Amino acid sequence: MLTIVARYVDPIQAWIARGLLEAEGIEAHVGDGQVALANWEWRLAIGGVKLRVPAAQAARAREVLRAMDAGEYAIDDEARPATPVAPDRETASSRLAWLALVLFNLPLPWRRRRGD
Repeated sequence: MLTIVARYVDPIQAWIARGLLEAEGIEAHVGDGQVALANWEWRLAIGGVKLRVPAAQAARAREVLRAMDAGEYAIDDEARPATPVAPDRETASSRLAWLALVLFNLPLPWRRRRGD
């Protein structure tokens, strides 16, 4: 029998929490995650995305989720590897092409900067 241990408005947060629980050895299931992605306006109406675990593991799962919310699983800035920053690929022509697509549903080609 599965018990709901948490509810999330954002299904991605529910899947992250599920991954943490499974990393801690707790079997977890996300309910209504696909519905919330497909129909974002229904998220609150369906009661959010439910994170379920076996009833025997519910207390431990709640402890892990509380610890996650308290920041105990956060990665320190010093422990984080330096990631290279991608160059800015946005140009005036790409912005104009995007604007034409959004406003007029008219796809336009754009030029990339030299060297890209």
